[in-house]
Amino acid sequence: MKVCLYLELESFMGVSGIGSALVNQRKALELNGVEYTSDLKDDFDIFHVNVVGLKSLIEVRMMKNAGKKVILHAHVTADDFRDSYRFSNEIAPYLRRYLTFYYNQADLVLCPSEYTKNVLRGYGVTSNIAVISNGIDIDKFVYSRDKRAAFRKANSLEGAVSLNVGHLFIRKGLETFVNTARSIDQNRFVWVGKRYKNLEDPRVKKLIEEAPDNITFMVNRVDDIVAAYSGCDIFFFPSCCENQGIVLLEASACKRPMLVRDTATYEGWLVDGVNCLKASTDEEFRQKLKDLMEDESLCKELGGNAYKMSRNHSLEIIGGKLKTIYEGLLRN
Repeated sequence: MKVCLYLELESFMGVSGIGSALVNQRKALELNGVEYTSDLKDDFDIFHVNVVGLKSLIEVRMMKNAGKKVILHAHVTADDFRDSYRFSNEIAPYLRRYLTFYYNQADLVLCPSEYTKNVLRGYGVTSNIAVISNGIDIDKFVYSRDKRAAFRKANSLEGAVSLNVGHLFIRKGLETFVNTARSIDQNRFVWVGKRYKNLEDPRVKKLIEEAPDNITFMVNRVDDIVAAYSGCDIFFFPSCCENQGIVLLEASACKRPMLVRDTATYEGWLVDGVNCLKASTDEEFRQKLKDLMEDESLCKELGGNAYKMSRNHSLEIIGGKLKTIYEGLLRN
Protein backbone atom coordinates (compact mmCIF):
# COMPACT_ATOMS: atom_id res chain seq x y z
CA MET A 1 0.00 0.00 0.00
CA LYS A 2 1.33 3.41 -1.01
CA VAL A 3 -0.29 6.81 -0.48
CA CYS A 4 0.22 10.10 -2.31
CA LEU A 5 -0.08 13.00 0.14
CA TYR A 6 -0.82 16.03 -2.00
CA LEU A 7 -0.96 19.72 -1.10
CA GLU A 8 -1.43 22.18 -3.94
CA LEU A 9 0.72 25.31 -3.48
CA GLU A 10 2.63 23.63 -0.67
CA SER A 11 5.29 26.35 -0.51
CA PHE A 12 2.58 28.97 0.12
CA MET A 13 0.49 26.84 2.46
CA GLY A 14 3.42 25.69 4.59
CA VAL A 15 2.90 28.39 7.24
CA SER A 16 -0.78 27.53 7.67
CA GLY A 17 -2.61 24.97 9.74
CA ILE A 18 -3.05 22.93 6.57
CA GLY A 19 0.70 22.93 6.04
CA SER A 20 1.18 21.75 9.62
CA ALA A 21 -1.41 19.02 9.06
CA LEU A 22 0.54 17.72 6.05
CA VAL A 23 3.79 17.63 8.04
CA ASN A 24 1.94 15.70 10.76
CA GLN A 25 0.51 13.24 8.23
CA ARG A 26 3.95 12.45 6.85
CA LYS A 27 5.44 11.74 10.24
CA ALA A 28 2.35 9.82 11.36
CA LEU A 29 2.66 7.49 8.37
CA GLU A 30 6.41 7.07 8.93
CA LEU A 31 5.76 6.04 12.53
CA ASN A 32 3.37 3.35 11.29
CA GLY A 33 5.40 2.03 8.37
CA VAL A 34 3.06 3.35 5.65
CA GLU A 35 4.82 4.23 2.42
CA TYR A 36 3.96 7.62 0.94
CA THR A 37 4.99 9.97 -1.85
CA SER A 38 4.24 13.52 -3.01
CA ASP A 39 5.09 12.77 -6.64
CA LEU A 40 1.96 12.64 -8.78
CA LYS A 41 3.83 10.57 -11.36
CA ASP A 42 4.73 7.90 -8.81
CA ASP A 43 2.87 4.61 -8.48
CA PHE A 44 0.43 4.65 -5.54
CA ASP A 45 -2.93 3.29 -4.45
CA ILE A 46 -4.57 6.20 -2.61
CA PHE A 47 -4.62 9.89 -3.49
CA HIS A 48 -4.93 11.87 -0.22
CA VAL A 49 -5.53 15.57 -0.97
CA ASN A 50 -5.22 18.38 1.57
CA VAL A 51 -6.49 21.49 -0.21
CA VAL A 52 -9.41 22.49 -2.42
CA GLY A 53 -7.87 24.30 -5.40
CA LEU A 54 -8.88 23.89 -9.03
CA LYS A 55 -5.66 22.04 -9.82
CA SER A 56 -6.50 19.63 -7.02
CA LEU A 57 -9.96 19.09 -8.52
CA ILE A 58 -8.46 18.30 -11.92
CA GLU A 59 -6.00 15.86 -10.35
CA VAL A 60 -8.80 14.21 -8.36
CA ARG A 61 -10.83 13.58 -11.50
CA MET A 62 -7.77 12.17 -13.28
CA MET A 63 -6.89 9.89 -10.37
CA LYS A 64 -10.45 8.57 -10.13
CA ASN A 65 -10.40 7.83 -13.87
CA ALA A 66 -7.13 5.96 -13.32
CA GLY A 67 -8.78 3.76 -10.69
CA LYS A 68 -7.14 5.36 -7.62
CA LYS A 69 -9.00 5.71 -4.35
CA VAL A 70 -9.43 9.39 -3.45
CA ILE A 71 -9.46 10.88 0.05
CA LEU A 72 -10.22 14.58 0.42
CA HIS A 73 -9.19 16.13 3.74
CA ALA A 74 -11.69 18.81 4.75
CA HIS A 75 -9.46 21.45 6.31
CA VAL A 76 -11.59 24.22 4.77
CA THR A 77 -15.27 25.12 5.05
CA ALA A 78 -17.14 28.21 3.93
CA ASP A 79 -17.82 28.93 7.59
CA ASP A 80 -14.15 29.19 8.55
CA PHE A 81 -13.38 31.15 5.37
CA ARG A 82 -15.64 33.99 6.49
CA ASP A 83 -14.03 36.95 8.27
CA SER A 84 -10.61 36.03 6.94
CA TYR A 85 -9.47 37.91 3.84
CA ARG A 86 -10.90 40.98 2.15
CA PHE A 87 -14.21 40.07 0.46
CA SER A 88 -14.18 36.59 2.05
CA ASN A 89 -17.74 37.06 3.33
CA GLU A 90 -18.97 37.87 -0.17
CA ILE A 91 -17.12 34.87 -1.61
CA ALA A 92 -18.17 32.38 1.09
CA PRO A 93 -21.60 31.42 -0.37
CA TYR A 94 -19.98 30.54 -3.70
CA LEU A 95 -17.19 28.68 -1.91
CA ARG A 96 -19.80 26.63 -0.07
CA ARG A 97 -21.31 25.44 -3.36
CA TYR A 98 -17.88 24.62 -4.75
CA LEU A 99 -16.85 22.73 -1.61
CA THR A 100 -20.03 20.69 -1.66
CA PHE A 101 -19.33 19.67 -5.25
CA TYR A 102 -15.62 19.12 -4.52
CA TYR A 103 -16.02 16.97 -1.41
CA ASN A 104 -18.65 14.87 -3.17
CA GLN A 105 -15.92 13.71 -5.58
CA ALA A 106 -14.26 11.74 -2.77
CA ASP A 107 -14.39 8.07 -1.96
CA LEU A 108 -13.89 9.28 1.60
CA VAL A 109 -13.77 12.70 3.25
CA LEU A 110 -11.64 13.12 6.36
CA CYS A 111 -12.29 15.97 8.77
CA PRO A 112 -10.74 16.86 12.13
CA SER A 113 -13.88 17.16 14.25
CA GLU A 114 -17.50 16.10 14.59
CA TYR A 115 -18.34 19.79 14.25
CA THR A 116 -16.84 19.91 10.75
CA LYS A 117 -18.58 16.67 9.79
CA ASN A 118 -21.91 18.20 10.76
CA VAL A 119 -21.12 21.36 8.80
CA LEU A 120 -20.36 19.33 5.66
CA ARG A 121 -23.54 17.29 6.01
CA GLY A 122 -25.41 20.57 6.29
CA TYR A 123 -23.87 21.71 3.01
CA GLY A 124 -25.12 18.57 1.29
CA VAL A 125 -21.94 16.49 1.22
CA THR A 126 -23.06 12.87 0.75
CA SER A 127 -19.66 11.16 0.51
CA ASN A 128 -18.58 8.93 3.38
CA ILE A 129 -17.02 11.06 6.13
CA ALA A 130 -14.63 9.96 8.86
CA VAL A 131 -13.42 12.09 11.77
CA ILE A 132 -9.72 12.01 12.66
CA SER A 133 -7.62 14.50 14.61
CA ASN A 134 -4.83 16.38 12.86
CA GLY A 135 -2.59 15.12 15.64
CA ILE A 136 0.39 16.57 17.48
CA ASP A 137 4.12 15.83 17.31
CA ILE A 138 4.68 15.14 21.00
CA ASP A 139 8.43 14.85 20.43
CA LYS A 140 8.63 18.41 19.07
CA PHE A 141 6.17 20.28 21.27
CA VAL A 142 7.77 20.04 24.70
CA TYR A 143 7.90 22.86 27.24
CA SER A 144 11.42 24.20 27.81
CA ARG A 145 12.57 26.51 30.61
CA ASP A 146 15.63 27.50 28.59
CA LYS A 147 13.54 28.38 25.55
CA ARG A 148 11.13 30.27 27.77
CA ALA A 149 13.89 32.43 29.19
CA ALA A 150 15.45 33.06 25.78
CA PHE A 151 12.13 34.00 24.14
CA ARG A 152 11.15 36.36 26.92
CA LYS A 153 14.57 38.02 26.95
CA ALA A 154 14.67 38.41 23.16
CA ASN A 155 11.25 40.07 23.15
CA SER A 156 11.58 42.04 26.40
CA LEU A 157 8.68 40.20 28.02
CA GLU A 158 8.12 40.44 31.76
CA GLY A 159 5.25 39.50 34.03
CA ALA A 160 2.19 37.55 32.85
CA VAL A 161 2.20 36.94 29.09
CA SER A 162 -0.81 35.77 27.06
CA LEU A 163 -0.07 34.27 23.64
CA ASN A 164 -2.11 33.62 20.52
CA VAL A 165 -0.87 31.86 17.39
CA GLY A 166 -2.75 32.26 14.12
CA HIS A 167 -3.16 34.35 10.99
CA LEU A 168 -4.25 37.92 11.63
CA PHE A 169 -7.90 37.45 10.71
CA ILE A 170 -11.07 38.82 12.27
CA ARG A 171 -12.27 35.21 12.51
CA LYS A 172 -9.38 34.40 14.82
CA GLY A 173 -10.83 36.65 17.50
CA LEU A 174 -8.55 39.63 16.88
CA GLU A 175 -11.08 42.14 18.19
CA THR A 176 -11.56 40.22 21.44
CA PHE A 177 -7.80 39.84 21.81
CA VAL A 178 -7.25 43.59 21.41
CA ASN A 179 -10.16 44.55 23.67
CA THR A 180 -8.99 42.17 26.39
CA ALA A 181 -5.43 43.47 26.24
CA ARG A 182 -6.72 47.03 26.50
CA SER A 183 -8.73 46.15 29.62
CA ILE A 184 -5.76 44.42 31.33
CA ASP A 185 -3.05 46.92 30.49
CA GLN A 186 -0.64 45.78 33.21
CA ASN A 187 0.08 42.51 31.39
CA ARG A 188 1.67 41.63 28.05
CA PHE A 189 -0.04 40.06 25.05
CA VAL A 190 1.71 38.46 22.07
CA TRP A 191 0.16 37.45 18.75
CA VAL A 192 2.31 35.28 16.49
CA GLY A 193 0.89 34.97 12.99
CA LYS A 194 1.14 36.03 9.39
CA ARG A 195 -0.38 39.29 8.18
CA TYR A 196 -1.71 39.51 4.61
CA LYS A 197 -1.54 43.27 4.02
CA ASN A 198 -2.60 43.14 0.38
CA LEU A 199 -5.59 40.89 1.12
CA GLU A 200 -6.53 41.81 4.66
CA ASP A 201 -9.93 42.86 5.89
CA PRO A 202 -9.88 46.64 6.58
CA ARG A 203 -11.01 45.87 10.12
CA VAL A 204 -7.72 44.06 10.75
CA LYS A 205 -5.69 47.10 9.74
CA LYS A 206 -7.73 49.36 12.03
CA LEU A 207 -7.47 47.01 15.01
CA ILE A 208 -3.70 46.66 14.65
CA GLU A 209 -3.16 50.40 14.24
CA GLU A 210 -5.28 51.18 17.29
CA ALA A 211 -4.03 48.29 19.46
CA PRO A 212 -2.63 49.19 22.91
CA ASP A 213 1.10 49.20 23.56
CA ASN A 214 0.97 46.01 25.65
CA ILE A 215 0.35 43.92 22.50
CA THR A 216 3.26 42.66 20.40
CA PHE A 217 2.38 41.44 16.90
CA MET A 218 5.01 39.05 15.55
CA VAL A 219 4.06 38.93 11.89
CA ASN A 220 7.34 37.48 10.63
CA ARG A 221 8.05 33.78 10.82
CA VAL A 222 9.09 32.63 14.30
CA ASP A 223 12.01 30.24 13.98
CA ASP A 224 11.05 28.20 17.04
CA ILE A 225 7.36 28.22 17.85
CA VAL A 226 7.99 25.96 20.86
CA ALA A 227 9.93 28.84 22.40
CA ALA A 228 6.86 31.06 21.98
CA TYR A 229 4.60 28.51 23.67
CA SER A 230 7.14 28.04 26.45
CA GLY A 231 7.54 31.79 26.86
CA CYS A 232 3.88 32.47 27.56
CA ASP A 233 1.91 31.91 30.75
CA ILE A 234 -1.53 31.53 29.15
CA PHE A 235 -2.56 30.46 25.66
CA PHE A 236 -5.36 32.89 24.84
CA PHE A 237 -7.22 31.69 21.74
CA PRO A 238 -10.50 33.59 21.19
CA SER A 239 -11.02 32.29 17.63
CA CYS A 240 -14.66 32.36 16.55
CA CYS A 241 -14.52 29.42 14.12
CA GLU A 242 -12.11 26.49 13.77
CA ASN A 243 -12.33 23.01 12.31
CA GLN A 244 -10.06 21.79 15.10
CA GLY A 245 -7.26 24.21 15.90
CA ILE A 246 -3.83 22.55 15.66
CA VAL A 247 -2.33 25.31 17.80
CA LEU A 248 -4.50 24.18 20.70
CA LEU A 249 -2.92 20.74 20.54
CA GLU A 250 0.53 22.33 20.36
CA ALA A 251 -0.13 24.56 23.37
CA SER A 252 -1.58 21.59 25.25
CA ALA A 253 1.52 19.50 24.60
CA CYS A 254 3.57 22.36 26.08
CA LYS A 255 1.39 22.26 29.23
CA ARG A 256 -0.03 25.74 28.71
CA PRO A 257 -3.32 26.66 30.43
CA MET A 258 -5.78 27.67 27.70
CA LEU A 259 -8.59 30.18 27.41
CA VAL A 260 -10.78 29.57 24.35
CA ARG A 261 -14.11 30.65 22.93
CA ASP A 262 -17.07 28.46 23.82
CA THR A 263 -17.89 26.96 20.40
CA ALA A 264 -19.21 23.62 19.15
CA THR A 265 -15.83 22.77 17.61
CA TYR A 266 -14.34 21.86 20.97
CA GLU A 267 -17.17 19.71 22.28
CA GLY A 268 -15.95 16.33 23.46
CA TRP A 269 -12.26 17.14 23.89
CA LEU A 270 -11.91 20.58 25.48
CA VAL A 271 -13.83 20.72 28.76
CA ASP A 272 -14.39 24.00 30.58
CA GLY A 273 -12.77 23.95 34.01
CA VAL A 274 -10.94 20.68 33.30
CA ASN A 275 -8.38 21.22 30.54
CA CYS A 276 -9.23 24.82 29.58
CA LEU A 277 -11.46 27.75 30.41
CA LYS A 278 -14.16 28.86 27.97
CA ALA A 279 -15.74 32.26 27.43
CA SER A 280 -18.30 33.76 25.07
CA THR A 281 -18.13 37.53 25.51
CA ASP A 282 -15.29 40.02 25.80
CA GLU A 283 -16.21 40.60 29.45
CA GLU A 284 -16.07 36.85 30.16
CA PHE A 285 -12.68 36.62 28.46
CA ARG A 286 -11.39 39.53 30.55
CA GLN A 287 -12.60 38.03 33.81
CA LYS A 288 -11.41 34.49 33.09
CA LEU A 289 -8.03 35.71 31.92
CA LYS A 290 -7.67 37.63 35.17
CA ASP A 291 -8.68 34.48 37.07
CA LEU A 292 -5.88 32.57 35.37
CA MET A 293 -3.34 35.31 35.98
CA GLU A 294 -4.18 35.36 39.68
CA ASP A 295 -4.44 31.61 40.30
CA GLU A 296 -1.23 29.69 39.74
CA SER A 297 -2.72 26.41 40.97
CA LEU A 298 -5.58 26.68 38.44
CA CYS A 299 -3.09 27.30 35.65
CA LYS A 300 -1.08 24.26 36.69
CA GLU A 301 -4.17 22.05 36.88
CA LEU A 302 -5.54 23.12 33.50
CA GLY A 303 -2.13 22.88 31.84
CA GLY A 304 -1.54 19.41 33.26
CA ASN A 305 -4.92 18.14 32.12
CA ALA A 306 -4.42 19.68 28.68
CA TYR A 307 -1.10 17.87 28.45
CA LYS A 308 -2.78 14.55 29.28
CA MET A 309 -5.40 15.23 26.59
CA SER A 310 -2.71 15.94 23.99
CA ARG A 311 -1.25 12.43 24.45
CA ASN A 312 -4.40 11.02 22.83
CA HIS A 313 -3.55 13.00 19.68
CA SER A 314 0.02 11.74 19.24
CA LEU A 315 1.13 11.17 15.67
CA GLU A 316 1.79 7.51 16.39
CA ILE A 317 -1.87 7.07 17.38
CA ILE A 318 -3.16 9.19 14.48
CA GLY A 319 -0.94 7.35 12.01
CA GLY A 320 -2.34 4.03 13.19
CA LYS A 321 -5.86 5.32 12.60
CA LEU A 322 -4.93 6.59 9.14
CA LYS A 323 -3.42 3.22 8.28
CA THR A 324 -6.65 1.47 9.30
CA ILE A 325 -8.69 3.94 7.24
CA TYR A 326 -6.49 3.41 4.17
CA GLU A 327 -6.67 -0.37 4.45
CA GLY A 328 -10.45 -0.29 4.85
CA LEU A 329 -10.81 1.94 1.80
CA LEU A 330 -8.75 -0.42 -0.36
CA ARG A 331 -10.83 -3.41 0.74
CA ASN A 332 -14.08 -1.75 -0.38
